[in-house]
Amino acid sequence: LYKGGIMNNLIKQYINKITINNINDFAIKNNINLNEKELNVLYDVTKNRFEEVLYKDDSNVKNYLKEHLTSENYDKIVKLYDEYRAKFGGYLL
Repeated sequence: LYKGGIMNNLIKQYINKITINNINDFAIKNNINLNEKELNVLYDVTKNRFEEVLYKDDSNVKNYLKEHLTSENYDKIVKLYDEYRAKFGGYLL
């Protein structure tokens, strides 16, 4: 298997185990306070659109989040995403 295939399988296994509480805990740890609607939106994106976020053009997901999150939370989440993307993006090739 090529590196991307192995990493993709590991990511899928990890995503399958993520709970809505994991997302909320991670957000709080990063100073992001989500309301119930925002938490559900992020949970749905995490579970169902992670491949689009990680491997394709992420602009559709970012636009979707912009429509469904407060501007403050959107900005914090995109900043956090960009930081992690810069740090770990090389592992996703």
